[in-house]
Amino acid sequence: MKNLACAVLMAIGAASIALSAQDRPARPERPARPAAPAPLAPLEPLAPLEPLAPLEPRPPVLPAPPAADNGRQSWTFSTGTGWTRLRIEARGRIELTDDEKDVKSVSANGSFEISSKGWLSLFGQRYAVRGNADGTTTRRFNVGGVERPIDAEARAWIADTIQHLVRNGFGAEARVARILASQGPSGVLDEIARFDSNFIKARYFALLLQQQRLDRPTAERTLRLASSQIGSDFELARVLIAFVEAVPLDETLAPAFVEAANAIGSDFEHARALRALMARQQTPVAVKAVLASTPRIGSDFEKGRVLRDLAQRKDIGADAVSGIVRATASIGSDFEHARVLLEVIASQPIDAAARQALLDTTGRIGSDHERGRVMSAMLREGALR
Repeated sequence: MKNLACAVLMAIGAASIALSAQDRPARPERPARPAAPAPLAPLEPLAPLEPLAPLEPRPPVLPAPPAADNGRQSWTFSTGTGWTRLRIEARGRIELTDDEKDVKSVSANGSFEISSKGWLSLFGQRYAVRGNADGTTTRRFNVGGVERPIDAEARAWIADTIQHLVRNGFGAEARVARILASQGPSGVLDEIARFDSNFIKARYFALLLQQQRLDRPTAERTLRLASSQIGSDFELARVLIAFVEAVPLDETLAPAFVEAANAIGSDFEHARALRALMARQQTPVAVKAVLASTPRIGSDFEKGRVLRDLAQRKDIGADAVSGIVRATASIGSDFEHARVLLEVIASQPIDAAARQALLDTTGRIGSDHERGRVMSAMLREGALR
């Protein structure tokens, strides 16, 4: 009986295994391994490239010259005071009245317009002057978009606005000419002292120097006023450059020029003013002024650049050569110190005084390399004989 039960169980187990094998999905066949790629054929060497033909130089393309404007100019000024916005637009040549309270004339097809309005208003008041082809002018005054007659109140507003405009540099060239004609250079200097803007002050100084040849007392006053009135290093340097272009420096003016140059805080602008003096006036007085002011430059690079420029000048005299060498004592950088001395040795004749000054200052160079460069140059140029 037991044997029969075992046989039945074995038959059932075999049947279930067979059924489960039928339900199970067929096992995918393993893909065949790809064949090894055939070896690549060796590449043929490329033919050497032919050298490119040199490009033919082309002349530089210069910008087209500006068209002649026939005196046409444009000027716009805008400012805000509280809730009011003021705008002035000018086109063409504008001439103001002598009292600078109105427009005297406008060139043909030119215009001058003042407009003032609140920030939130569409209309304000507007004064417009237009130049006609026959030389006359047309004037219109509007309030709230409605044309009104130019009464006393309107004239007061126009006068105040134009004077405010003048204080901001409008019509400076014609104004300086008018003051010169009526009051002379002293009148222009008095007017400069009333301005607040460094730019406007410098503009008036430059126009004065362009339009009038100054006598020595007025030229000295100009230098002293510029150094005390102009706070901008850039604008003060601009005035000094205009000064040396117009006025020859002499013994009486040199101290005032040095004082003005020393008032420039920017080493770059200070050096720019001194280099301009050297470029335009190669006189013993100018050389002395440069040597007197250069030690006040803080930057070793800018100080060295001024002294190198001076060393490159011809026929500056033996005293100036020794002065350049002695001035290098204030240069802290061994490299800049040596650069100046090398320039002196290469560009100037070396006499006994300059030779001794070279030996003295070279001994104070801390870098063995820079000191050796200077000594080698002295031997090579025969400065040690």
